[in-house]
Amino acid sequence: MRTIGKGLRAALFSFAVACALGAGPAGAQYVNPAAPQPPEDQLKPGLAVSYYFHFFRHIRELVEWEDYKEGKPGEPITSLDSRAGPGDVLTSGVSDGVGAKITGFIKLDTPGAYSFAFESNDGVRLEIDGYQVVQDPDVHGDRFSDIGAVIVKEPGWYPITIRYFERKNTSTLKFHWLPPGAEGTMPVVPAEALAHIPQ
Repeated sequence: MRTIGKGLRAALFSFAVACALGAGPAGAQYVNPAAPQPPEDQLKPGLAVSYYFHFFRHIRELVEWEDYKEGKPGEPITSLDSRAGPGDVLTSGVSDGVGAKITGFIKLDTPGAYSFAFESNDGVRLEIDGYQVVQDPDVHGDRFSDIGAVIVKEPGWYPITIRYFERKNTSTLKFHWLPPGAEGTMPVVPAEALAHIPQ
């Protein structure tokens, strides 16, 4: 099982080496902000979500469902800092057999390398600007994902998609980051860094 301690040590070591060399972490993807940028007066707090009700075993099954099933819109998710235990999964109103496609924008306002990770139960996948950054795709108990990184050249709102499912029993979804220049543990992404445009 992955642990946040090991993951953070690896991330911080990578950042130290990258800074010494004047580059981002190995394998980090350069990403672009949304073009055009979403109008500030249209942005609302949190991320939009559509739910799919099925006992998924892998993120790829959720992606396949999206091709021929229409998700049920849910209340926006204001913060990805959820450990619901046996309770309802996010804003779905259901406690088991839930998949979620979560979309919107993340504010990356400092140029440089950002690292991301999830604590989840069960599977999760993160895409920023269409690039897969983090994936822990199958059924598992609470654990931390591997750490993924992106490199930002200009500040702004970046398109984000998170796919997540909970199969049975308990649910956890916590979205962590380490912005450029930050040190120490990886905090949960703050609510003010997440936004969406209502459809």
